[in-house]
Amino acid sequence: MKERLDIETINVWNVKFNPLTIDEIVSVVALWLKEGRKGIHLTGVNADTVVLAQEDVVLRDAIMNSDIVNIDSFLPARALNKLGYKVTGRVPSPDVFEALLQYADSHNQKVYFFGATNETLQKLVHVVQVKFPNVNVVGTRNGYYSEQEEQDIANEISEVIPDYLFLGMPSPKKEKFILKYKKRINVGCFYGVGGAFDAMA
Repeated sequence: MKERLDIETINVWNVKFNPLTIDEIVSVVALWLKEGRKGIHLTGVNADTVVLAQEDVVLRDAIMNSDIVNIDSFLPARALNKLGYKVTGRVPSPDVFEALLQYADSHNQKVYFFGATNETLQKLVHVVQVKFPNVNVVGTRNGYYSEQEEQDIANEISEVIPDYLFLGMPSPKKEKFILKYKKRINVGCFYGVGGAFDAMA
């Protein structure tokens, strides 16, 4: 199991990557949660995110301030290999999402789903309850909200103290929310999973 300081970091294209496997990501997060850490920040970066981060300073800061950045698509994985970095391949965020749910199931942990539509969330919760019956879904909230509602949503999430807050939103919306609130609300691990809610639902 890797400690925080042992995690390899690749800095390139004004962003960073951590070439960890899915099992390694789950193991590191599990260790940090056992240590009582809050505000753990995971980010999946694909080619589109790299392009957006060149112009969007807040998105770039969110990536650079993440604890773990998984390589979410083939294009950056191939490009990193061509640059001489040892990358075994992509680590898709939906697969990391499912692996974290599997771990949460085996340890009766609490999760909160934030993003997508109410219909998608209902389907997602049903699938999770069937597939991972020991996961405690402590709340859901769709991803359509005004700037004025954001603080109230963050407070509601904080009140239920989830081990994992999964955000099913596009970039840079999910990254900006995490960057803004990860040190201000009571959440163990934040992870923006994009379209993984729809895929699992």
